[in-house]
Amino acid sequence: MTVDAAEHDAVTAPETIGVQEAIDLLQEAVAFFDADGMIAATNESFRAAYGGIREYIRRGSSWEIFLLEAERHDILVRETCQALRLAEDMLAQGRPAPAPVEHASGDDDAFLIRLKPLSNGGFAMIQTEVVDQRARADSDRMAELLMSKVLEACPANLTMSRIGDGQILYRTPAATELLGAVRNSRDHFARIEERADFVTALLPDAQVDDMRVTGRRRDGTEFPASLSARLIDYLGEEVVVANMTDLSNELELRAELERQKDLAFQSEKMSALGELLASVAHELNNPLSVVVGNATMLGEEDLGESARKRVEKLGAAADRCVRIVRTFLSMARERPLTLSSASLSELVETALDAYQSHSDGSGTTIEVTLPPDLPPVSVDEVQIVQVLLNLLTNAEQAMAEAGVGDRIRISAARVTGSGLVRMTVRDNGPGIPSEIRGRIFDPLFTTKSKGKGTGVGLAFCHRVISAHGGTIQLDRTAQNGAGFLIDLPVAAS
Repeated sequence: MTVDAAEHDAVTAPETIGVQEAIDLLQEAVAFFDADGMIAATNESFRAAYGGIREYIRRGSSWEIFLLEAERHDILVRETCQALRLAEDMLAQGRPAPAPVEHASGDDDAFLIRLKPLSNGGFAMIQTEVVDQRARADSDRMAELLMSKVLEACPANLTMSRIGDGQILYRTPAATELLGAVRNSRDHFARIEERADFVTALLPDAQVDDMRVTGRRRDGTEFPASLSARLIDYLGEEVVVANMTDLSNELELRAELERQKDLAFQSEKMSALGELLASVAHELNNPLSVVVGNATMLGEEDLGESARKRVEKLGAAADRCVRIVRTFLSMARERPLTLSSASLSELVETALDAYQSHSDGSGTTIEVTLPPDLPPVSVDEVQIVQVLLNLLTNAEQAMAEAGVGDRIRISAARVTGSGLVRMTVRDNGPGIPSEIRGRIFDPLFTTKSKGKGTGVGLAFCHRVISAHGGTIQLDRTAQNGAGFLIDLPVAAS
């Protein structure tokens, strides 16, 4: 008998070790009970789950003692133990396997315990941890609700659209406000070729940052935009998450800053050059007086025809030099302003009278459109009339020299909320080339032919208007001809 037992152990030991290793690999907690209700084997997961009553889950412990101790140590509740006893009775009677028994631990973990019959008349207890689908669903709903609230409050113009057909899947309220409730992201682009460029740039790296495009607002108007986007996988589809930002205000601010910078730079140049011109004019004034005086005296002499013509040319040239010097002095002199409340329509009328008395009769038509309710302006009337006269003369000469244009328009309107009146002087002549627009107010810069311009007219206008606390600038939006915008302060009521 001893030999037979030894031989039997030698044969069955490797099998027993293999089974134990196998059940220890299971994630579920498993215990095997024989036909007498005694524990035959347990795996590591089961021993860990019931570690508090480890001495009662050894081989040979009974099913009933296991249940009693599990209840006493609050590992299983009474209702669970009763349900397990009932299930074991059903198996013992040969009835079908009962439904799993639900069990919740003190850590809010949920388990299902099943009893399965074995071929040796015993049964297996299998305990499986289950996911609380309801809790997960509630958590998912809470996450979705939170994300929805965040996106609804998001000030960015975010959209989600399929990259293939452009169909919009989601948009924030801010995006709807800017871009409208269109169904396809293609409608966000004012130019279809720009969307093609955008998709081409997006595909290689699945991202685009600050791409400049032309967008279309909900009312159909176009606007400059910056577009950033990411390409993501959403429910198995390639989806574009994009943010389109309206740059209109930013670009307007930049343009205004550039304009103010140009005005400040122009004022600095005028101040420095004004001092230089004043010095030069004073130095030339005395010798020019001698030339003019002697030319006048020679003209009174009985000279030959040839000499007389030369003296006349000398006198004319000297007179021109005197006028240029006087213009320099007028521009450079810090003449105190004599401010008064004046009607802009009367100032324009005075300037027109002076212009027509000096005009060469080139046939230029001048149209004046001034609203009757235009408020008076606070100006030095003489200097403002001179500014208008310079602008009219410049426009006439430019059109005559180029052979293009025959009309000058003068209009005005109050600038809302600024305390200024803006007057516009515009012609339909050749205009000003873009490459010299930044220099037109520079002293001594002129595009007129030799002998017809000194380059001080517009510089003088700039100095006078700046002294009034106003501005004069070239209208860069003019499509044809040249236009000047003059802002003058409204007179105090």
